[in-house]
Amino acid sequence: MGVADVVPGVSGGTIALVMGIYDQLITTITRFDTRLLTTIRRGQFTQAGRHINLNFLLSLIPGILAGILCMSALASTLLDAPVSRQFTFAAFFGMIAISAYLVIETIKTNSSASKLQVAVFIVIGFVTALLLNQLQDPNGTPTDSEPDKLYLFICASIAICAMILPGISGSMILMLLGVYDHVVRLPKAIFNEQTQTEAILRLAIFAFGAGIGLILFSRVLKWFLTHFRNPLLALLTGVMIGALPVLTDQAFSLKPLNETSNTTTVALIGTALVAALAMFFFTRQAAALTNKKK
Repeated sequence: MGVADVVPGVSGGTIALVMGIYDQLITTITRFDTRLLTTIRRGQFTQAGRHINLNFLLSLIPGILAGILCMSALASTLLDAPVSRQFTFAAFFGMIAISAYLVIETIKTNSSASKLQVAVFIVIGFVTALLLNQLQDPNGTPTDSEPDKLYLFICASIAICAMILPGISGSMILMLLGVYDHVVRLPKAIFNEQTQTEAILRLAIFAFGAGIGLILFSRVLKWFLTHFRNPLLALLTGVMIGALPVLTDQAFSLKPLNETSNTTTVALIGTALVAALAMFFFTRQAAALTNKKK
C-alpha cells in the first residue's frame, strides 16, 4: 500500500481491496470516535486497543511507512535528473489516463438521465482540476518552491481521502495541488544534516494532516460511496482527466514538443503506453483475484 500511494495512478485502496483488508481498514478508521476518547479518558486502554483493532494497525502502519520511504527515495531520484524526470512523468501520464478509464468502467448507468448526470460531474471535476492547476502558478504549472506549511497540511488532508478509495490515486491529487515533488523528496531529506530538522517537521505536518483527514472524512466518504457512488466516482474521474495537462507539460518540460527529437518523442509516448498497459493488466489481475476471494 505504501509503494502504491507514492505512484500517481495507483491507489493504496486498490491494494487493500486485493489483499482482502479493505473493509477492515475502513471499519478501523471509523472507530476513531467519541467512544474511543471516552474509553481512553477512563483509563481503559485495553478496551481502547480492541476498539480500534490496534494489532491490525501495528502490523499495517509500519509496512505502509516502509513502502512510502523506499518508493519516495526512488521517485525523488528519478525526478532529480531532467531526462529521467520526463520519462517518469510520461509513465505517470499513462497510469492516470488508464486509471480514469478504469474508474469510468465501474460507473453503472441504466438510463439517459443517469448518463447525463455522470457526464456533468465528469465535466465539473475536469474544470475543477484545471482551475486548481492554474492556482499553482500564473503560467499554469506547479511551482518548485516549498509550499506553505498550512497548505501542506490541507493537501495531506485532501489527498489521504483519495488514497483510501480504490482506483483513485492520492499522489495524483498531490501532483494536481503542486506539492508532489516536494513531498516525495522529504523522506530523503531526513538523511541530510542541513535539511533534516525542516524535513522532519514537514513530514510531521503532512502526517498530522493525513491523520485528521482520515478521521474526519472517512465517514463522509463512506456515506457518499453508499448514497452517491456514481456522482462521486464521476467527479473524481473528471479530476483525474484534468490532471493530464499537468503531466503532459512535465513530460515535455525539458524541451517543448515541437523541439523534441522524433526518437525522444516516440520513446516518451512508448513509456506512457507501456505504463498504461501495465496498469491495465495489474488492475484486471487484481479484480480477478478479488472475485476469487468472494
